[in-house]
Amino acid sequence: MKYNQPVLLVHGGAGSWEEREQDVVLREIKRALEYGYDFFSKGSAIEAVVESIAYMEDSGYFDAGKGSYKNALGEVEMDAGIMHGNAMRVGAVASVKVKNPIREALKVMLDGRHVLMTEKVEEALAIGKSLHDGDTVGAVALDKDGNLVAGTSTGGINGKLPGRIGDSPIPGAGYYATNNVAVSSTGIGEIILRVLPAKEVDILVSMGFAVEDSVRSVVNKVTELFGKGNLGMIAIDKRGHAAAFFNTKGMPRGIKYPGGEKILLFEGEI
Repeated sequence: MKYNQPVLLVHGGAGSWEEREQDVVLREIKRALEYGYDFFSKGSAIEAVVESIAYMEDSGYFDAGKGSYKNALGEVEMDAGIMHGNAMRVGAVASVKVKNPIREALKVMLDGRHVLMTEKVEEALAIGKSLHDGDTVGAVALDKDGNLVAGTSTGGINGKLPGRIGDSPIPGAGYYATNNVAVSSTGIGEIILRVLPAKEVDILVSMGFAVEDSVRSVVNKVTELFGKGNLGMIAIDKRGHAAAFFNTKGMPRGIKYPGGEKILLFEGEI
């Protein structure tokens, strides 16, 4: 794949997706992918990542935004983060109650004064649908100018303690991007925070390993340490090579590039 061809890869969370959910989840992944991809023509990889994630936040079928799980008090607290790898800019929000946490994370990144903000975010809303058994959502993108961007958004664990913050707003854990690779993680935050798998993928790619081998190696390492059922990852490198790997039952994901797209839930390449 040529360097200047835009590529967008999204995921809807590594988890135990039920058979009854397959059709609607794959439909929503396809719509998020196509919606986000349109923003390459209006902006950059930043807009493509933010808008594809925002679509999934609004969907109600994922553990993010409208579909977020509730904590032990029956409230919604959401986390999100975004990183522009070429400029090493990062923005994240944690334990917020807003319509689109990923857009709030983008505001933090563009403002530039801080990396991670919590609570004091406007537009607090009472939301929460729980239509699913899903997980975190995320996206990674490469645009025609070579910008690599990664983003992740989540409602966290169902019934979590109030104030719990997972991996999704933490760079190196739930997402990471450099001028070599963009990565988004999904799974059990308490495990992901111990390993920082997104950063580990970047280290391996920087050492010259293929992005496919790097993602597979990191997921296998976590499986060896903690068993299965806790991690899924997507990544794109600076040449547009993409990878997705997980140790759960399934991870809805899709990739779109000039001339084609692919949507998957269970095993298979990308």
